[in-house]
Amino acid sequence: MNGDSVEGMMAIRGRQAVGQFGMTLIVRDVAAAADFYRDVLGARELRRNYMHNHGEAPGEEPLSSEMELAGAYLTVVKENPRWGEAPRADWPRSPLSAGAPSTGINLYVDHVDAIFARAVAAGASPQIADGKPQDGYWGDRLAQFYDPSGHFWRLLTRIEELDEEELPERFHAQCEAMRAARRGASSAN
Repeated sequence: MNGDSVEGMMAIRGRQAVGQFGMTLIVRDVAAAADFYRDVLGARELRRNYMHNHGEAPGEEPLSSEMELAGAYLTVVKENPRWGEAPRADWPRSPLSAGAPSTGINLYVDHVDAIFARAVAAGASPQIADGKPQDGYWGDRLAQFYDPSGHFWRLLTRIEELDEEELPERFHAQCEAMRAARRGASSAN
């Protein structure tokens, strides 16, 4: 190992810091996913990696993208291409291959309606049928969607500050409003 420490070989200046939250999203198409996270959600792309193995010539398709999103370090990586031909239970895979996402990602934004509209225009699928952002009883406006790679996102914008003691009454009021709306919808049919 030429006297170099493993730590020195793996750390890259300006990348993920000690104590900084990071996550890896597995996707089928790194370029499309990274473009979506950059153009729609405002992630800052730090680097795209095109090299399969050390010493090999770079390929045409990126294998990973390193990004920063809302202070978190985001690594977007290509699903193992052998998943389709020889699936193994211990191989992580994209939500599209797995059939469902395993994680929900919450992101606070300044304008949930505008970013949600941009996400849907860029190929995201709303999580609920009417596809509209809604106000939560806890004081946030929210919208939920599946990105084109199948990952589940919840966008939130704070619309009011509340005290913990206010939540139970607001929760029950929202539940009652939802029940009344369902009763109205069923009587209209």
